Amino acid sequence: MNANYEKYKMLVFDLDGTLLNNNHEIAPLTLKVLLRLKNDFHIIVATGRRLYEIKDVLMQLKDLQIDESYIVTANGAEIFLKNNLILRYKINYDIVRELLKVKRGDIDINLYTLNDWYSDREIRSPIMNYFIENLGIQPIITDLSELEIDSCSKIVYYSHDFSKLEDFANKIRDKNFKDISIFYSANDLLEITNIDASKYNAIKSIALFECISIDAILAFGDNGNDYEMLKNAGKGILMKNANKFVKNNLSNNEVTKFNNDEDGVAKFLIEFFNLDIQF
Repeated sequence: MNANYEKYKMLVFDLDGTLLNNNHEIAPLTLKVLLRLKNDFHIIVATGRRLYEIKDVLMQLKDLQIDESYIVTANGAEIFLKNNLILRYKINYDIVRELLKVKRGDIDINLYTLNDWYSDREIRSPIMNYFIENLGIQPIITDLSELEIDSCSKIVYYSHDFSKLEDFANKIRDKNFKDISIFYSANDLLEITNIDASKYNAIKSIALFECISIDAILAFGDNGNDYEMLKNAGKGILMKNANKFVKNNLSNNEVTKFNNDEDGVAKFLIEFFNLDIQF
């Protein structure tokens, strides 16, 4: 143990590009480190995925009993405790209908309610197809303007062409919608949530529930949906593979020596907490 071990009480991890390797798995070294730390820290997963999209990760983490803890999903739009929803920030469907009117060309759109995934066409996103092929999750293909729902947790737009996504994002920004946030969760994924939904707001709520200071939170991430969390947590650690936006705007934050496919999180924690684990 060292001073860092005593200072921090909560460890928060993004999944894709951070805690998971490029095969979307938790590597053995990472799991070993987390098991070493589980009794002394609140270990929190904060992901853009939905709860049903991380069932493979939860199986890997079963010895950590993560499903008995807090889980932040949909980029902070949902917080679960022991698999029960305790907090949700929704987008009113009247706003969704206005967003659907913004011309997007061949950009794909996906809507997520608490339990369902809707799209208006065949899925082309690689990560979404991973969910379909490996987790058995299927979208409901339908006319989104005709959905009889009152809200959704998030909207995700996909295009392999970043410039098209950015042009579309600017169209939305020009509309000056008041109650939404717009950000990138990957270079090919543009997301919209309720303005109050963010990973940072979610972990602030959890910290309040558990009487933990924000200064005692150590957070890891790599992308735009992690930005506020990495900026405002007690210590925000950028992955070596973090995107340019995050690195350029958080240039004073510490960066891992190794990327997500090289056990970057695990190796950082071993050195940061002076753990007796070899790598």
